Amino acid sequence: MRELTKSMMSYTWAMSMFGVQQMVNLLTPGNGDLWGKAADAFDNVTDATTKTFGGAMTETFKAGESLQQGVIDIIFGGLTEGLNPNRWIRLGRGVAQRTGETTLNTTQAPSPAADVSPGNLGSASASGDWGPMPR
Repeated sequence: MRELTKSMMSYTWAMSMFGVQQMVNLLTPGNGDLWGKAADAFDNVTDATTKTFGGAMTETFKAGESLQQGVIDIIFGGLTEGLNPNRWIRLGRGVAQRTGETTLNTTQAPSPAADVSPGNLGSASASGDWGPMPR
């Protein structure tokens, strides 16, 4: 427990110092690249963090990342492009597809002992309808 506590405290201190360092990087650009050093540092931390994820968490991260990147592209794409409904539809479709893939990758089939046949669920039949309605 002591080592875990030390590791967590070390991590939080490192993240605080990382934030300070990135502020310094943004205020003192070098080599003519205003944002490059800070962007590289954030990319490195992201890569290091995502390498600790398991399969389901990696897929969830990718879905969220796709959504965030799309929103940023829309924001920085200009007002005209940002209001294009086709762009929003493509973004939503991509997120839905990623989410579906994540769900498929993380769900498990029901155990053979469970009876999940359509007639046993008390809802829709195998054909997808709800059957005759009472009058």
